[in-house]
Amino acid sequence: MTNESTILRIESFYSAALDNRRDLFVYLPPSYRHDTVKRYPVLYMHDGQNIFHPAFNGYSWNVHMAVDRLTAEGLMEEIIVVGISNMGMERADEFTHDLEGVLYPSDKVPIRPKGLLYESFVIGEVKPYIDSVFRTKAGPAHTALMGSSRGGQVTYHIGFRRPDVFGKLAIVSPYFYCVDPETSTEVPLLHIFRQKQPISRIWIDLGGREGTLVMEKHVRAVAEQLLELGYAEHDELAYYCDPDAEHVEKDWAARLASPLMHLFGTGVRADLRSLTLYGCEEVSLDGPACRLNPVAEHADGFTRSVLRPAYTVADHTVLDVREDGTILPKLRGETAVTVEYGGLSASKIVRVSGE
Repeated sequence: MTNESTILRIESFYSAALDNRRDLFVYLPPSYRHDTVKRYPVLYMHDGQNIFHPAFNGYSWNVHMAVDRLTAEGLMEEIIVVGISNMGMERADEFTHDLEGVLYPSDKVPIRPKGLLYESFVIGEVKPYIDSVFRTKAGPAHTALMGSSRGGQVTYHIGFRRPDVFGKLAIVSPYFYCVDPETSTEVPLLHIFRQKQPISRIWIDLGGREGTLVMEKHVRAVAEQLLELGYAEHDELAYYCDPDAEHVEKDWAARLASPLMHLFGTGVRADLRSLTLYGCEEVSLDGPACRLNPVAEHADGFTRSVLRPAYTVADHTVLDVREDGTILPKLRGETAVTVEYGGLSASKIVRVSGE
């Protein structure tokens, strides 16, 4: 009997939908070899060559290490993880859907959208193969999809188009807009879904230092829309803005435990350990909107931003705070802002400048 997980490599898996070949990587949990009856939930991940092994930049998600640790600590159930390799120069094409609102002709690189074909490949070719070869729990309640950057964009589109297949989504640093770093021109690359879908778990996040690649206002807007559609915060929808994270695998790996626990956690969330208020130390009367970012960390390490905490402002003549954390400056000066959630509180001084 072995207590070690296994990573298999399936070479040159052919796609009839896309007429190309790529490698698949499959993580099997420690019990898979000796418990020959047990079936397992499955997490499908894009950019599969980066999730277990170092990417071109030398970093890896190290998904196997995170899953091994969390299952050993009893914080998530054992799962199978399937990494679907990208096709290099064809990646942007395959991860882009031709849908209403996706203005791909204005993207930073020429795009020939193959997102619908890639969707057919994942759902009609990869998943049936995995379900036929491995002992999976094949229904949507046990099937998740995860990706970052353009992989986050395609996870969003596939997930909300096909909730009959994927009942859990992790949308990491999603490339929802192309933003010109010189002109700040913003090009939307996402379709807005108007109805709540039967998706039981949604994780959506970004880093605070991703620059114009991924901006907080765009990702938070999607989280706000999901709230409006009726997804319950924390139980169904979890959002996180990691203040110090950049757009790189090592930072996705650093916060990977939280989406894994949100998708496949084994029980009730542990008690809150800390609440920290980030963002907006100074806001201008005539400047862009600024939003506070209250981050809650639980005793089991699960970390997220709180979308709807309670805010208190010491001096309302200086500023107000909306329920979503957006600061409404009124008068030059400074005042304390306090956030309360789960029996904890955190405060910071916010300064209002400008004319």
